[in-house]
Amino acid sequence: MRAKVLIIADDLTGALDSAVGFAAPGRRVMVARSPEDVAETWATRPDVLAVNTSSREISAKAAAARVTHALEALSPDDFDVVMKKVDSRLKGNPAAETAALARWAGRARQVACPAIPEMDRRVEGGALVGAGVADPIPVASRFDDPVEVPEIGSDAELDRLITDAPDSPLWIGARGLSFALARQLGVTAPPDTGLAAPVMIANGSRDPVTLTQIAALPENLTRIEAPDGTTSDAVPTPGQPLALTITDGGGALPGAEAARRFAETIARTARAARPAALVICGGESAQAALDRLSVTSLQIIAELRPGLPLCRIDTAWGPVDIVTKSGGFGAPGLLAEIVTTAGTR
Repeated sequence: MRAKVLIIADDLTGALDSAVGFAAPGRRVMVARSPEDVAETWATRPDVLAVNTSSREISAKAAAARVTHALEALSPDDFDVVMKKVDSRLKGNPAAETAALARWAGRARQVACPAIPEMDRRVEGGALVGAGVADPIPVASRFDDPVEVPEIGSDAELDRLITDAPDSPLWIGARGLSFALARQLGVTAPPDTGLAAPVMIANGSRDPVTLTQIAALPENLTRIEAPDGTTSDAVPTPGQPLALTITDGGGALPGAEAARRFAETIARTARAARPAALVICGGESAQAALDRLSVTSLQIIAELRPGLPLCRIDTAWGPVDIVTKSGGFGAPGLLAEIVTTAGTR
């Protein structure tokens, strides 16, 4: 029987980024967008279930409660591998959330390894060091329960750690650990197949990185601006690629209200354009737009590019490929490359 894997993450990006390592042909990898969506998502019988608890920015007590709630529809006996996905720099509520998961899982041994060797983030002397880490971050002190903190500086050391584990502990870590666990299960990533066409890009980010990417899109792409999150009543032509971008309306509309309006605009435009693929730039825009589209779970298909999980969702007009991208991620030509290679599979 194929091993079953459970990943609990404190945000959607983390859930996608950790679970994508398990994606492979014939393997069903699902992400529940909230604790309330766990039962429905688990009922699809995935091999890998990742859960977004949306708990990084709330109190420790509330975060633990959300983890506990997410686990109510599950049994620890159903999972061979259990992992608490934590922020690679241990932000948020790792202690409270891990303790809640450990109580449910009943696994006395806990192994914390937030190293991501591909990003040059290592664990040395019990602390996280490397790229993007200004000062060493002690690992064990970020947790309430005793945790083992192995020295890890490479993917090979991660692989040995998992291979040599005498039992199945509660694993605690980030992308580096999840990909190593996937390798241990014999998972190899599928080839890059590109997105289905046509593609709709929805940009809710004002980050200069994404704005540069939008400017580099092909000239024949339909462009729609949404001042303060709203557009005219013009209806996009179904079957044509397009880019929808939030812009400054010049008024005093609060940012939160503009974001709310833009999420509604994304959903309305997508229903009219009926794209086969949807690329949403900006994490908050993605979450809000998925709410408006009544999406409760995502099936991870592959990693379109490193750091860009390719998922599939069910919509009123059929299955749609979806990619979420943070505002500051990617080279200037990333979006143009994605659009021009769409439909090649």
